Amino acid sequence: MQEVPGKRRRFRAVVLIAVLVVAALVVYAAVTYPKTVVSFPVSFTIGADVEHREFEMSPLHGRAQVEVIVSSGTALWTATIKHQDETIWNHHASQGDQTTYKSGWIELSSGHYNFTFTTAGLGSL
Repeated sequence: MQEVPGKRRRFRAVVLIAVLVVAALVVYAAVTYPKTVVSFPVSFTIGADVEHREFEMSPLHGRAQVEVIVSSGTALWTATIKHQDETIWNHHASQGDQTTYKSGWIELSSGHYNFTFTTAGLGSL
């Protein structure tokens, strides 16, 4: 029995398309996978501390999440994300001992943002 050359070409074309689709999905997933854009330790014994950081949101990322980990002591803290002078997101809390706060996903369009983190208390974050 002899194979038809057209079937072989169609099979190769289907396999090539499948490989290209899988490769495109892998590249998209790698580029849009959540990553840390701002990370800094805050440590204090008594008093207040204010940290300002700027970050860029890339066009393929549309959401961000804030995570605050209190490793010891008690802290009052406020976190704010601003775009130009407009507050996009703001949260404040009082946490004690070893606790973690994780925000929901915050919708952000691509662009330049300012992140401000203010703490007051005893311990370290």
